[in-house]
Amino acid sequence: MKDVKQFVSALATASGFLLASSVHAQVITLSDFHNFNLSATYANWDASGSQIISGGEGYTPTLTSGPTSFEVNALGYGSGAYNLASPINASGAYEWQLTFTISNPTAAQGTFWMNPGLDIADGTHLVHLTAANTAGGYLDYGNYTAGTYTIYGNNFNDTLGGAPLDLTTITAFNLEFDPAGYDASQHGPGTPYDITYSSLVLLVPEPGSVALFGLPGLLWAARRRLKITKND
Repeated sequence: MKDVKQFVSALATASGFLLASSVHAQVITLSDFHNFNLSATYANWDASGSQIISGGEGYTPTLTSGPTSFEVNALGYGSGAYNLASPINASGAYEWQLTFTISNPTAAQGTFWMNPGLDIADGTHLVHLTAANTAGGYLDYGNYTAGTYTIYGNNFNDTLGGAPLDLTTITAFNLEFDPAGYDASQHGPGTPYDITYSSLVLLVPEPGSVALFGLPGLLWAARRRLKITKND
């Protein structure tokens, strides 16, 4: 019986190591923002929509497609959509991550209340991942200053109460930015924000090893053997 107990203990230890290794994630890249261009722009990210006569802030935005990132220099709320070349199947994804760098406002100017937002579409509807339903559908704001950030979420539910994202058919995503506390009303015209996007990825668990799938049966057999030994 002592040997069986030791065998069960060894298997449990081995399974712990394998389970720990199995949590490593496979990265599905929706965009690395290399030589990136938005499919459509809205509000103050749109050159015509940003003009005062169109209800904008009167500052013409500059969207720069670089070899490793995508930069937006604008004033006031703006957004842009990107349609994927073909649908992506990210079945099993458990987290999204959006990485970006804010250059303006600068660290010397301090911290400001603003929101870099993200929505993802599955071909039937747009899922709002960074909105706050409790705030009447407004974006979910935070404190930001100059620096590089990764915002993330561990589910794909629509924060405004719509249907969750169908991870098997991801077709597009939408970037948003609201400078909120850093806008013309507080700083006057000519004080745009500058944000550079570098990565949008989904995390999917790596497939477990063949040994991991076999462990439950081995553990069951060992426990069964222990029970039989106790009853003998």
